[in-house]
Amino acid sequence: MVEISIALAVASKAVATIKQGFKLHKDAVELTAYFSKFFDAKDDIAKARAEVENASLGSKVFQKQSVEAYALEVALAEHETKELEKQLRELFVYSGQADIYSRMMRIRQQERTRRLISAKRVVEQKRFVADAALILSMIVFTIGSLALLIYMII
Repeated sequence: MVEISIALAVASKAVATIKQGFKLHKDAVELTAYFSKFFDAKDDIAKARAEVENASLGSKVFQKQSVEAYALEVALAEHETKELEKQLRELFVYSGQADIYSRMMRIRQQERTRRLISAKRVVEQKRFVADAALILSMIVFTIGSLALLIYMII
């Protein structure tokens, strides 16, 4: 599973660095690497949400952290990244670069939708394989146990 606390820390650090860059009158182009770090961390949190929504039977049973606890961690991280993103938008507006932010958001939404669809397919396939492997191993174990029991009786 994705480490939520690390992704959130990366996002917070990136926003702090971007704020400092805007205070020093740096252009958005000069801060591109930090924007990338923020949005990559936000995507990691979105991937974690997809994992929670499509958790396999095996992960629900065998994980050390409950699915509910993980879901809460994801929800809190999403809330925090929304606040950080709001701060980024305000920085663009106050620095007179609101048009760049608007264009970036349109492009980002298109790409995010495309990637999210792809990620959901991958997660669903992994869940299916994991569930099928668990069920198959349970069937093999049951048949083996029955065969052993029959062998011991005979």
